[in-house]
Amino acid sequence: MSIMKNLDKVHAAVVVDKMKGGNLGEQIGVLAVKAITGGIRSAEWKTYMSLFADNAEQLKRLTAETPGSAGEEGWLPQTRAYIVSNAVCAAATNTFTSARVNSDVDGDLNETPDDTINLRPIVIPNVNVF
Repeated sequence: MSIMKNLDKVHAAVVVDKMKGGNLGEQIGVLAVKAITGGIRSAEWKTYMSLFADNAEQLKRLTAETPGSAGEEGWLPQTRAYIVSNAVCAAATNTFTSARVNSDVDGDLNETPDDTINLRPIVIPNVNVF
């Protein structure tokens, strides 16, 4: 799955969970706060961003700070900031994790899952909203 699809998956899961009286949005918000306070180089940042990555290449896009280097578009730092801040600001209102995220974040990344993403502290359930 792409990063954007994972962001949308998380949003849908939070909406369904909230309707059932759950607190998935709050759990994600707590992880986002830890990521923000830890910073982009922290384990907490990597753990949080693992919620939206299905392989090492995607996780690197969300966690590797490489300003000014080839492949690090100017919008990417802002996109990362939105991904982490949306969960804090909107935790009680369905965690709009993809709001204002530049869809170019997926670029030419592979969408095939691999076994490298084993950091996820919570399970994001698949929900069929269509």
